[in-house]
Amino acid sequence: MHRNKIRIFCHDCKKKITINHKEEKANELLRKHLNRNSYRIIENETGISKKNACLVVNQTTEKLINSNELTKLLNPQNYCGILLIDGKYIPVKETGEETIKGFIPKSSKRRGKTKKGLVTIACIDYETHDLPIYGVYLSENSFDMKKIFLKLKEINYPLRILICDETMGQIAEMAKEVFPKVIIQICLTHYSKTIERTFIANAAKRTYQSMQKKVDFIGESFFISTHNEDRRKVIDLTNKMADLEFQYVYLWEIQELFQELFWKVKNEQQLIEWEDDLNSTIGSMDLKNYPYAKRIKDRYNDYYEKKGWITACIIHAELNIPRTTNLIEGWNSTTIELRIASIRGFKKEKYARNYINAIILKYRFHKFTDCKNKFKDLNGKSPLEIANPLNPLNFNSHSNNWILFCKSLTKIPNS
Repeated sequence: MHRNKIRIFCHDCKKKITINHKEEKANELLRKHLNRNSYRIIENETGISKKNACLVVNQTTEKLINSNELTKLLNPQNYCGILLIDGKYIPVKETGEETIKGFIPKSSKRRGKTKKGLVTIACIDYETHDLPIYGVYLSENSFDMKKIFLKLKEINYPLRILICDETMGQIAEMAKEVFPKVIIQICLTHYSKTIERTFIANAAKRTYQSMQKKVDFIGESFFISTHNEDRRKVIDLTNKMADLEFQYVYLWEIQELFQELFWKVKNEQQLIEWEDDLNSTIGSMDLKNYPYAKRIKDRYNDYYEKKGWITACIIHAELNIPRTTNLIEGWNSTTIELRIASIRGFKKEKYARNYINAIILKYRFHKFTDCKNKFKDLNGKSPLEIANPLNPLNFNSHSNNWILFCKSLTKIPNS
């Protein structure tokens, strides 16, 4: 035994074997932490202080191979070409932003309370649920987004369809520079929420429905001449409902039409009929005297500007394009948010990059247990197994010692 290492000589194969208990303990500590055990819980269970546990985690994550480089080495063959892409903010105290000489920064009052941090841009293959490529950048911008697509091109990812939220729609156009034939689909859940935010009519609708319930509850009591209080309440409620209708009825109609488009229209013929209905509905509205006419006009114009992105899943119905980014949104919330929430950010950019890489590697090697409906066949397999690597590099999926496996590969600096 030498420096916490046990050296064994095998007389049968004539080879020396080294067992490093210190490294095994470090790997186990990282595994526990990535399994959502906070540093406080680890301190209570192992007696290792939070500061030392954090230090061990940072040292261990630094030794792991970058997930993007792992994709190149394994060369998965089973990707479907339908990619979901989204960004997630990670708080970092020191981001290492370069200062420009001669540039005078704005004062904190003019600059606002913008938090420092990084954005993790993840790409998930729809059918395998694997994450072939990711990037960590200072923001979601066209320049860095193009790097993502160039990396996808480098690993020969067969990108056919790209699904993203509306805020990334223009940035996703960069995909067409690298993959000219790619079809872009906006997440309809996000677009629906954008309509809700711009129309600001949902609260009024809930108030209207609440008033309607009160009127229905009073019911026929209104017609009894001696029930003066009930009659007064109904008249008061009816007047308020009429006022809400005058202000919001057009917005409610347009919002309902878009909901029909998002979740009920299935083919091009139905789309043509829906657009005819939209045009005739707006044409029959008296928008000259309507206080929120601009909101309707802006949404109408926005739809036709982004029609190709919004209706790709309808126009190409035979491709079964997903209408939402729910898969990657779920990944962001369960894999990134829950893990980052307990540590509340990072001090240095280097630690953040290494830690995010470790989270992604853990996800790619973990086995699914709760997939449902059309994805239930994925249960019992890891994303990398489903992606079918051409070069598995002798990884033992039964022991699933992914930390040791990733440390054994050549370490390449994180992107």
